[in-house]
Amino acid sequence: MAQRASRNPPVVLNSTRITVKLHASPATKLRATFRYLSAASLLTAAAAARSQSLDSRPVAEVFGKPFSRLLDEIVTSTDSTTTQALTERLHSMLRAYGRAVVEDSTVYFVYFGTARRVGVPGDMNGWNPRADTMRRVAGTNFFYLSKQFPLAARLEYKLMVDSVWMLDPLNRQQAIGGYGPNSEVWMPLYRPPSGIEYRAHIPHGRLDSLSVKSRLLKRTHPVFVYVPPRDTARRQQISPVLYVNDGGEYIALALMTNVLDNLIADQRIPPLVVVFIDPRTDVRDASTSKRMTDYTMSDTYVRFLVEELRPLILRRYRVDHRSQQTGIMGASLGGLLATYAALVRSDVFGLCAAQSPSYWFKNNAIMTIAANTPLRDVKFWLDTGTIHDAQEATSIMRSLLQQKGYAVHYEEVPEGHHWGNWRARISHILEYFWGKE
Repeated sequence: MAQRASRNPPVVLNSTRITVKLHASPATKLRATFRYLSAASLLTAAAAARSQSLDSRPVAEVFGKPFSRLLDEIVTSTDSTTTQALTERLHSMLRAYGRAVVEDSTVYFVYFGTARRVGVPGDMNGWNPRADTMRRVAGTNFFYLSKQFPLAARLEYKLMVDSVWMLDPLNRQQAIGGYGPNSEVWMPLYRPPSGIEYRAHIPHGRLDSLSVKSRLLKRTHPVFVYVPPRDTARRQQISPVLYVNDGGEYIALALMTNVLDNLIADQRIPPLVVVFIDPRTDVRDASTSKRMTDYTMSDTYVRFLVEELRPLILRRYRVDHRSQQTGIMGASLGGLLATYAALVRSDVFGLCAAQSPSYWFKNNAIMTIAANTPLRDVKFWLDTGTIHDAQEATSIMRSLLQQKGYAVHYEEVPEGHHWGNWRARISHILEYFWGKE
């Protein structure tokens, strides 16, 4: 998944120790792929759990006084010995605290170490390492920067120390994304999503691994099919079906199978079959991704979905063939493709969810298509972050679709272009399409 943090190194899961022989059989490759996604899911879940376990007390309670006052004491000190003692004490307290310092609407980014320059690239500046530079307190190795954000915001960032990108060494709160972990900030009114956790004592669906050879695409892709738990599936002979672009990342980084298990167990949605399509021919190798070809409103890819993948799913699984019970979703370019597929093949996809969609592609060409396409029987969900995300174009598309007469649910949240943003809305999407009233 292409993210704003494009200069970050890709995630490497050395702990999984996955090895595949050069000429391994397709079945062996699929098993290795499944292990890779499972390992990535565990890392994502562990990061989310760690974030919620960190000290959540108000900063003034932890430090004995407002952080702004502590900072002022250091900045205004005229005695070098006193300044050094104050910075060392602050460093010790921050190491123990373990998360970014937030007071009301202000975040204090801090760094201790030898450096000529420390930048804070992140959601707030489009991951520009030169946009926000920390100030160094004279005579010390203490750098700081204060920034204000919406009270309900969630942000991801890194530090750039001279020319080195790194996680914030004083912030143990992290979010795992398509390019590895980022440091994370929760503002006071932000609430982490519920329903993404693994619940051991409920029925769990299974995840089938398929290797789908496409004549149209002239290549083979992994496809993962979530099949609802047996005890729930028996109550409903035919299930609705949802096709998901960037399927591997929705599994590994958005924890979508957990969300499905939890919603079905709580009887908030009916048993649902979900088809996770990955754009990479090898999930472990980002260079094999074809999303820049397939997801940019490719008619060939839409034909693959409709003419090759869908018949396979209809043969193998008991799913509803009607468009009103068939959805397609995706994030970023995947959201663009989902919207395009729903507009041009509404006879197949009657439900469409686009998260932070890349409607800007080809000078907003999708909007021209939407404006010139007769009203179809499609129900839309659109969501976007407001911090260097897809807010402007998504808002325009919302208005365009509504003016044409479409049913559209639209949400904005003070977050950036990340899986941590998108996964928080998966349960809302599923309940919007299939929720039990």
